[in-house]
Amino acid sequence: MLLGASNLTIGLRHALAAAARRIGLPLEALAALGRGRSYGSDSWFLARRVPGIDSCGLWPALEAGGRRTTWALVTDVGNDLPFGAAPATILGWVELALDRLAAAEARTVVTALPLDNLRRLPAWEFELWRRLIFPLHGISRGTILEGAETLDAGLRRLARERGLVLVEHDPLWYGADPIHIRRARRAEAWERILDAWGAPDPAARTPRLPATVTLVPQRRWILGFEGGAPQPCVRLEDGTTLGLY
Repeated sequence: MLLGASNLTIGLRHALAAAARRIGLPLEALAALGRGRSYGSDSWFLARRVPGIDSCGLWPALEAGGRRTTWALVTDVGNDLPFGAAPATILGWVELALDRLAAAEARTVVTALPLDNLRRLPAWEFELWRRLIFPLHGISRGTILEGAETLDAGLRRLARERGLVLVEHDPLWYGADPIHIRRARRAEAWERILDAWGAPDPAARTPRLPATVTLVPQRRWILGFEGGAPQPCVRLEDGTTLGLY
């Protein structure tokens, strides 16, 4: 179970490889991700719209598979802040996801927010990245930082109360872009994040995914027209499947 937004999207191959080194093949992977993805409301990226993670087909797919050993990752939680969502609202969405994962007895890992990057970012540089990544949202650096501090504290509280592993971001994973893990560090980052699932087997085989940009989720809208594809959208020779929701 992989829940996240842009970092998970661009790092999906590395995340699945790290999972395979700890769990083994075949994997049955269910993922709710995508650039700009929200945990609780519809989200847009360019001309594409997808439902919030809490209302997507991921959860019926989890229930339909019956009881089995489940590992879960909850990441990119701060993605909703630049779109104007309040920290308390985001925490409510995340808590609902954690409740559902707990019902499945999932071994869940949560990532903290990359606060060190935000704290060090000068106002002029924040404005530059805001215009590049969130051009339609005029939220200020002070508002984002205050919201991120509140959200991170709440996320840590949820992890502590539920006995979940919370993984810190390493500032070395990032370059000029303060919120996206840079290409050269992605493999290392996902290995570290998923270490909570167990020690890796260096000799383990890893799945060979097609280019993720060609994969179609269960449900999406392009320019207002609804589309999608049956899931899983990937079936590999080793038995690994990937469903996108």
